[in-house]
Amino acid sequence: MRHTRFHAVAALAVAAALLVSGCGPRYDVENVRARADEMSARIMEAYYDSDAYGHELDVAGIIAEYRDLADPGLVRFVGSLRDREQDPRRRKQLDFLFYDLVSTAVWHGQARFYDEIANIEATGRVTVGEDEFAYRDLGIELYNETDSATRKRYYLALGEFAVARTNPLRKELIDSTRERLKGFRFSDLDDYEAARRGIDFDAFEDGVVAFLEETNDIYLDLTSEAAREVFGVEVTEVEDYDRGRLFRGAEFDQYFPAGGTVGLLEDVLLGMGIDLGSLPAVRIDDEDRPDKEPRAASYAVVPGEDVRILVKPAGGVGDYESLFHEMGHALHDAYIGVEEYEFQRLGDYGTTEAYAYILEDLLSDERFIEETGLIEDADVLRRFLRKQLLSDLGSARYYAGLMRYERRLHRGELSEEELVAAYGELIGESRLVPLEHPEFGYLADNEDFYGVNYLEAWFLAAQLRAALGERFGETWWAEPAAGEFLKELWEFGAELPPEEVAQRIGYDGLDSAYYINEVRAAYAAYR
Repeated sequence: MRHTRFHAVAALAVAAALLVSGCGPRYDVENVRARADEMSARIMEAYYDSDAYGHELDVAGIIAEYRDLADPGLVRFVGSLRDREQDPRRRKQLDFLFYDLVSTAVWHGQARFYDEIANIEATGRVTVGEDEFAYRDLGIELYNETDSATRKRYYLALGEFAVARTNPLRKELIDSTRERLKGFRFSDLDDYEAARRGIDFDAFEDGVVAFLEETNDIYLDLTSEAAREVFGVEVTEVEDYDRGRLFRGAEFDQYFPAGGTVGLLEDVLLGMGIDLGSLPAVRIDDEDRPDKEPRAASYAVVPGEDVRILVKPAGGVGDYESLFHEMGHALHDAYIGVEEYEFQRLGDYGTTEAYAYILEDLLSDERFIEETGLIEDADVLRRFLRKQLLSDLGSARYYAGLMRYERRLHRGELSEEELVAAYGELIGESRLVPLEHPEFGYLADNEDFYGVNYLEAWFLAAQLRAALGERFGETWWAEPAAGEFLKELWEFGAELPPEEVAQRIGYDGLDSAYYINEVRAAYAAYR
């Protein structure tokens, strides 16, 4: 049975804490965990139904049924249990629960914003000239469009939609979150996220800046080369609405046909000793439906039992990368071996993102592409891998800039005009080219520090690849022992943050040097 097992020592600790607390309401922590798990499953199912079928999202309605989890007294109570707990693992468990309950209490007053924004984006229509598009589809159209003038119209329409329809809600949501967190003695979301993760955000930002500085020359050369190849101009002359073409690599789509994604992934996993046919917990929904969210995603409705992957087939390397990435999440959730709610659903998501990148980045591995026969021409392969490096490094640098901007956004110290300027400056520094319309993204691009997970994941995934290569050889993905190695890590669920995963596989801790070295090696190899 999941989440109902009482450990004798834990039960005694709870009872002792209740006695120590003296007066006030008595909270059943095991019931709190079961209720929180149930709420999480229902919310995950609701998001799946919205993304898979276009159903209206009503997370606020679900959360309203769990008002007991938003009790500030419960938050303080769990915090006091954590502070008195002597066992390190149980203390970590209570720490995860404490921060989850803070988030739940804040979210109880915020869910309507998330619902409204999600529903606007799910049902929104955007008119461009004589054509009308679903808002969700227009970004894909922009990415794939070959005509620059049409891309400009799409780009401006998307930006204007965000400014007019969702930015006011996003601003109210950010300000409300900050005020609600103050009720739990956090000054803002920056303060809360740093505490929840146990990370010194000042030191982390210093590391992010160092990463940007160490890759500036490589990134400038790659983007300049792409600008000359695609547009015949210097990168500083490429318009924002054309910039996506630098990373697109449409000429390589022919090597990644729409119908081949699932079969390739199944074969790769079999080489690792993982048979999806014998893993009923994982279900892939790759049906093409008109109301389906084009963004691939994984939904752990019930970890270890009901894990769903949503993919809208389109073909191209991005389609393959999305499915491989989401399968990394799904396998992590499917092979979970811990039973505690906190270690199944909470913790630092940088860990699961690293497992997702381990599979996704196979599509940037020269040996993998050669072994699978995806691209056989050596010159085409070299150009493809260089484009992959540009895309990957561009994404990492974007999230580095976003993390720096979000720190300023969530502190609430800047005016709207100053925020727009800060977004333009920091994102401009990460991409090495000024941003023409920072007002389009200064609120719409906020991810509430989720990008920190990606940064951790890029760094940890590089360390995992080094460990896998050292243990099982360059073609580790073809070794069942490598699958067993990963399964042993996946069994921990969310219990191990990236720092501890790195330590468990033999490193001193999380280290960005491995990723930077990978970038340098690829840059030198694919010239």
